[in-house]
Amino acid sequence: MNKIRVITVSLLCALSFGAMAQEDKAKEAKVYAPEVGSMAIGINFNPVAAAQGGSAASFSTVGQFLYGEPATGGGEGVDGIINNAESKPNQMYILAQQPMVSISYKYQAKEHMAFKASIGFSGGYVNYREYVDDDKALAMDPMSEAQVADAVMLDYKGGGITAGLEFNAGKNLRFVGGFGLMYSFGGGDVQFEYGNQMTAANQHPTTMEKIDKNINEFASSGCTWMDYGRPVKQYNVGVSHGIGIYANLGLEWFFMKNASLGATVDLTPIMVAFQPQTYTIYEGFDKYHGEVAQYNDLVSPGSTYVLYGTENIGVNISLHYYF
Repeated sequence: MNKIRVITVSLLCALSFGAMAQEDKAKEAKVYAPEVGSMAIGINFNPVAAAQGGSAASFSTVGQFLYGEPATGGGEGVDGIINNAESKPNQMYILAQQPMVSISYKYQAKEHMAFKASIGFSGGYVNYREYVDDDKALAMDPMSEAQVADAVMLDYKGGGITAGLEFNAGKNLRFVGGFGLMYSFGGGDVQFEYGNQMTAANQHPTTMEKIDKNINEFASSGCTWMDYGRPVKQYNVGVSHGIGIYANLGLEWFFMKNASLGATVDLTPIMVAFQPQTYTIYEGFDKYHGEVAQYNDLVSPGSTYVLYGTENIGVNISLHYYF
């Protein structure tokens, strides 16, 4: 009998301890916040940059900032890209927003502090081509239907890198906030190739209408030794670079173990940026020397700005996985 009692008590104690252990585990399982030493990889989405056109295109120009002028040009697809890219060729980009999409890394250095870094970039290379009449074939046969192709090659890019500290308070739903440094860049250049060569006999060759009508600014270049020129390369936007300080504040929700959704409001209170020398290279016929030559039209020796204030606000929606 005593043995039965001892066994019964032992079983009850074991069950009690097992239930307590299970309860403790259940309590622990409900706390999803990462431990010290945890790392995370995530993806961030900035809807403010998306609403402005995304990445490099989302950076407004100085003209828009000073005068409220929208980008001219327009159109859909490649036409829109080419026209808008060249609509403000002499102006500098304002690099105030973080990229539309970025990849982030976190390291939980302390219970309520983490190191955070992110990188985001985008861009593209457009090789837009159109047929134009073959001037040489037409000179030999006015009824010729031969054609050659012109090309506009647009290379544009933009993005940013951040690194800083993030502080938190709470468990599964916690407040987060932080600060750090941000590096941003944006801009591009355009190059041109022509099917009709420029010669002494053909000083104004047939060229794609988009180039002569929408892009070519030779008439305002001030060159006196050639009557007509067409662009060979435009570095009129260039790639602007900026370094600034960012701060953010928001929430992070651990909806399951090792995974969280976050939303923060980001502020760039100050940024210093610069744009390199910008120029356009034209080709034309030198009427004084009787030969085809190139003219380098200097647009800007380089510009700088300091942007500060509370208007440079973005939003980041993030998804992180901790391991």
